[in-house]
This record gives sequence, C-alpha cells and structure tokens, in this order.
Amino acid sequence: MSYYLGLDAGGTKTYCLVGNERGEILGFGQGGTGNYEDRGAEAAAAEIGKAVHGALSEAKISLSDLGGIGMGIAGADIPEDYVMLERELFTPLFGTTPRVFRNDSMGGLRGGTKAPYGIVIACGTGCVCAGVNPEGEETRVGGINHHFGDRVSGSSIGEEGLQAVWRYRDGITAHTMLADLFLEKSGCKDLDEFFYEMYCQRIGFGDLQPMAKIVFQAALHGDTIACDILEASGRYLGQMVIAAARKLAMCRMPFEVVMAGSVFKGVSPVLKDAMTTMIHRECPYATPVMPIFEPVVGCLLLGMELDVTMTDDAYKTLTHSLDAAESRYGVSFKTEL
Repeated sequence: MSYYLGLDAGGTKTYCLVGNERGEILGFGQGGTGNYEDRGAEAAAAEIGKAVHGALSEAKISLSDLGGIGMGIAGADIPEDYVMLERELFTPLFGTTPRVFRNDSMGGLRGGTKAPYGIVIACGTGCVCAGVNPEGEETRVGGINHHFGDRVSGSSIGEEGLQAVWRYRDGITAHTMLADLFLEKSGCKDLDEFFYEMYCQRIGFGDLQPMAKIVFQAALHGDTIACDILEASGRYLGQMVIAAARKLAMCRMPFEVVMAGSVFKGVSPVLKDAMTTMIHRECPYATPVMPIFEPVVGCLLLGMELDVTMTDDAYKTLTHSLDAAESRYGVSFKTEL
C-alpha cells in the first residue's frame, strides 16, 4: 500500500491530510498560519510541522512511508520564495520524498474541479487567481498584497462596510443598515459612542470580525450601500478571472471557474452574480462553480497523482472516506457533493 500527504498552509490555518492509494483518509492534522510572510519562516515551519506530524501520527505511519506529497503554500509567490522555502522548511521536514510544490491557489483549483484544466479565484483572507489550460500551462494573477494591486478580500469588504458607517455618521451618505449591524456588533449605545471607542482604540477591528459577514447580511436585506460594495468587489474578481483566461488563451472555450474561499460563502448572491456577469463579457462559456473539495483535499490529490490516476471509483472512495473524516475530526473537507 502507498501513502500520500496533502498540505495546505494558508494565512489563517494549516491543514494536513494523509491517505492511501485507494483514496481512503487515514489521518488529519492542523496548525496555525503556515505563511512565512506573517511571522517568519521559523514560526511557519513550527505550525506546518505540527500539522504534518499530527496527520502522520493519526495515520500511524512515518515520513518514510510516504510515496508523494502535494503542497499548496501561501506566500510562495516568486521563484526565490520556492528556493528559500525548500531550503528552510521542506527539505529539513520531508527530505527527498517526491513532492509537488505550488502556491496555495493551486490546491484550491485541484480540489475544486475534476476537470484537468480551469481557473480558480480564491478570496478569503487575501485574494489570488490562478489557472491551468488544456496544454498544462499555468498562470497566476494577483495574490501578493494590496501594495501590489490586490483590491478585494474578506478584509477589504469588511473595512469598506465600516467606512460606510462613518460616512453615514458624518451625514455624507444616507442611512445604511450597516450602521445598525456594526453598532449591534460593537455593543455601543449609539454611533457616537462607537466612534469614540474605536478612535481611542478600545474597540479594534478584531472585536468586530467577521466584518465581511456583516456586509453580506446587509446586502441580503437589500441595503443599497452594502450591495454596491459587493457588486464592485465581484466585478473586480471577474476582471482577475478574465486576465487569467487571456493569458491561457481560454476565453473562447468552456471551463470551470472554481470559487474558493470564505467570501464566496456569503449569504448574499450579489458578489457572485456581479463576478459572473463580468466574466461572461469575454468568457461566455465559463461556468462558475463552488469547489467539490476544500484545498487540502486538492493538495492530497496533487500528491497522489505523482503515482495514481484518479478514477471514478477512486473519487467515490475518497468522497465516502471524507464523510467519515468530517465526523471524526469536526472539519469540513467537501464544499458540495
């Protein structure tokens, strides 16, 4: 029996799965942020090691038993990052075990669709778009940070919602439900108290999270300002997908657009609708889809496919095994069946 490991190291958490060649899930481990840009390579290595050793221990195997590893790593942005991360993190941890090393967006794409090509738009803590065409060529759009042009994330949506509250307080714009929802979240009696508590830093952004969820709630109830925020965000995400499709010469062909990340789980459809409309201006045969599996499963598939060709039977086994794993570990590994 051959064993494989999938590692998804993101800006918020690190997940690791161990499975066998039949697609049976044997172990799961988790840690904190695996993005070296947040707290440094040493701290990222500690969290990644925690997740990896937890999954191996649960599976009752050792690193030497692994036949392949698939990795999706946040912060792996330029060639120098890959060289440094291999030297500082992954060679000491994994030695010479065969592995596929990609930016975390590629784990989202591989887990998102059974098709051999497509585009993923991942939007949560940050935002990145990546794709693979039928010839196997890869590309990436955005995903560094807002200093390098990124405009939309869960954080930006939430902050725009809060800014709208201050504009309403100052009389610049009309009433928005965002003011009521943020006020309720803050526990303050009125907007003046809320303003001063934030100005004096007795209430911080962390106390109001998840702020993007507040914007989606207001939009669901028809709040114009909240809808405008989500619509503008969706249009920009659509432009990112179009940019990737152009680079891969995919604009006139059918392909799936995998919508990964917490932003696409918002209760209002306005953002997804605006993104889809924008995409269809240049890519009329594109089909936005929610991912089949979460990115860590995509990373496991990348590792397995170093040796194994996924068949319908293997996907069925994997899906059933993930059902059991979700109950066992209290973690969602599938977005939709």
